[in-house]
Amino acid sequence: MNKKLIAFASLLPCLTLVGCATAAPAQNPSFTAIAPAKPSPTRSSGAMPAASGIVSSVWVDVYPGATFKSKHGCRCTLPGSSQELFPSGTPVLLLRVTMTGKWIPSQGNQDFQDVTGASVTGAQFDGRPEPAVLDKSDGPAAAKAARMAWLPAGLFAGQTKWTISNEKSRSFAVAYYLPPGVDQLELTVNVPSEGMANALTVPLPTSAVEASNGKGE
Repeated sequence: MNKKLIAFASLLPCLTLVGCATAAPAQNPSFTAIAPAKPSPTRSSGAMPAASGIVSSVWVDVYPGATFKSKHGCRCTLPGSSQELFPSGTPVLLLRVTMTGKWIPSQGNQDFQDVTGASVTGAQFDGRPEPAVLDKSDGPAAAKAARMAWLPAGLFAGQTKWTISNEKSRSFAVAYYLPPGVDQLELTVNVPSEGMANALTVPLPTSAVEASNGKGE
């Protein structure tokens, strides 16, 4: 029989039968398996955040909440003035700040992030010289009504080490008195383990802008 026909006949079983074995390629002994990259954490469902940022392994999202009128004044004044800066009835903006853990390759199989000592600092309304004033009188009650913890310390109350799971969000609330004529807030969220603070510019919702100008609540 012709040699070419014999060679073709020897291939027929592999062409007609499923699962015909084939020779596996030789593996390089120096090859090292690399774990597949994990997807970015899913942010909170619902409205899109007004501001987002990440330094290393913690996503920070800021969502503007309700604007309400304060029942109590701030009992604070500007230097050289005796007039209360934010008296009772001043509009206040409630914000939801969300932290979400993000896995990075250097962490191996670690499935959480250390956010011990996380804080919100350096808040200031754009164009205003004084720091933004936290509403410590009515803010905690507003946060509770919205089913949120008040400040990061409230989110981890009684815990010495604060951790958040990768891919899962943890939220807390802050609330600031609204001075007149503002439209964005400069907010700094500091997570010590990140090595550098996360500076965010938060555009204010229309309701807050109108309230600060005396057109809203």
